[in-house]
Amino acid sequence: MYQFYIGLLDNSEEELQLPVGPEEITITQSGNTETYSIYQYGDVVKAGSRKLLKLSINSFFPLEQGPYVMTRKLQHPSDYVNKLYSWKQKNKVLTFKVTGGYYPIDRLWLMEDLEIHEKAGEVGDIFYTMSLTEYREFRARRITLSGNQGNMTIIGDYQGARPITKAVPRTYTVKSGDSLWKIAKLQLGNGNLYKEIAELNQIKNPSLIYPGQVLKMPRSGV
Repeated sequence: MYQFYIGLLDNSEEELQLPVGPEEITITQSGNTETYSIYQYGDVVKAGSRKLLKLSINSFFPLEQGPYVMTRKLQHPSDYVNKLYSWKQKNKVLTFKVTGGYYPIDRLWLMEDLEIHEKAGEVGDIFYTMSLTEYREFRARRITLSGNQGNMTIIGDYQGARPITKAVPRTYTVKSGDSLWKIAKLQLGNGNLYKEIAELNQIKNPSLIYPGQVLKMPRSGV
């Protein structure tokens, strides 16, 4: 059975399990191409870097328990809505996890839109459409200007004034709400290293980890 969780990257305790799973999840990945017109030849297209992933979720928060509800700790619909709105207004970086199946969404997201509405005859239930956009970290590059010509020299990626210096544990025990991306970010300082954790632990599907699972941690790359 699929289970759907959304929560904060920096707080594994602040996480919501969606009480009713969406019938479908739409993931959109657009290309980033440029078209040029060449004299006496015609148009040509040049491929660029991919655009950010878009994730769309449609479901509802029920007022009462039912056979379709996937959690025993059902909250009032307004509690779910208020929490999601709070995260959106504060521009919180979110994790979205699906257990029980394969979805290529084990990464970070920002909530772009949250639409809610009610339907006649279904009093108390709140229906919603949530749109998430992939959040990708980037590092500024430190440059210097030299000479009268104003030539630029790239010194390297700016690491910030307070780099991470904590020792990386040899193992990590998975907690509820964890994802490999989140573990890599918190323990190794770089969420993109989740593939190294998956490879080291022979995990074929990075989206499928479970609480209590003990993972070996890479000794390099931090």
